[in-house]
Amino acid sequence: MLLTLADRAFLAEVPLFSAFDRAELATISNYLEAREAEPGQVIIWSDSDHRSLFVLAKGQVVVTIQVRGEVESVLAHLGPGAHFGELTFIDGQPAAGSVTAESACRLLVIPIDRMRALRDEQSPLFGKLAWAMLKDLAQKLRHTNEKVLDAVLWGLDAAQIDPAG
Repeated sequence: MLLTLADRAFLAEVPLFSAFDRAELATISNYLEAREAEPGQVIIWSDSDHRSLFVLAKGQVVVTIQVRGEVESVLAHLGPGAHFGELTFIDGQPAAGSVTAESACRLLVIPIDRMRALRDEQSPLFGKLAWAMLKDLAQKLRHTNEKVLDAVLWGLDAAQIDPAG
């Protein structure tokens, strides 16, 4: 589905594209396609090979990861301007978690073949987008490190273990 004028204007509000000027956003928008998702619809299934980067233009999604059996843990609730799917998009490995629409959603999507076209046709712009994705992944990794540290400290406290000896 083609992007609307509102979709194109929205790109300027997306943190991932904050360093892009108007002309660059106009070019990037030519590589995007729009999709809709209904409440409850799974956008990305855990262990799938979706190979697309999603930008949420409208609605809310929940990101979950399967812990054990049927038990899932909520990793995040995301709203407009957020993006997801970048891990599988970058490394080609199956999706680590699932993403499900919590409300009606409009998604701006760059499938892997369109990203390759961007790389081949607009190399400097591709580099700028790749750098923005790397910066975002670094922030997410730092946040994850904090959560892991909290979990380890909680475990030590629960087990009444003093790490100082």
